[in-house]
Amino acid sequence: MKKHMMQLVVVLFVSLGMIACDRLDDDNDDPTNTPANSVTNSYLINGSWKVSLLTDDGRDETSDYDGYTFVFAADGKLTATRGAVTTTGTWLTRRDDGSNELVILLATTDRDLLELNDDWDIVLSTNSKIELQDDNDERDEKLHFTKK
Repeated sequence: MKKHMMQLVVVLFVSLGMIACDRLDDDNDDPTNTPANSVTNSYLINGSWKVSLLTDDGRDETSDYDGYTFVFAADGKLTATRGAVTTTGTWLTRRDDGSNELVILLATTDRDLLELNDDWDIVLSTNSKIELQDDNDERDEKLHFTKK
């Protein structure tokens, strides 16, 4: 009986160890403070931004965002303002499927702003430009923000 109990304890510890290792390997739940995301976050919250490029399946839709100013607040709030109209939403960075991502979610029914609602792979981030692409390889969508 004692031998079976000891085997059970060993199996339990091995199983728990495997589960813990599996969770560490799964980057779908990485925090936003990965080094690359921390840098991107510090760039985003510093100033206001404009859409300098949006292409969807090769179609240039950048002009749909003329006049918009985007502000990414440190608390995860996002505002898109054009003239007297302000649309609010949220943003966050995360690590998913091995890529750093920027997730945008604007609360709107505006077709153009809805197009921005997505989880975008971060291709490049500097203090004056953020280049993004759709995280779905089957979609040819690019979004670039430039500091205003």
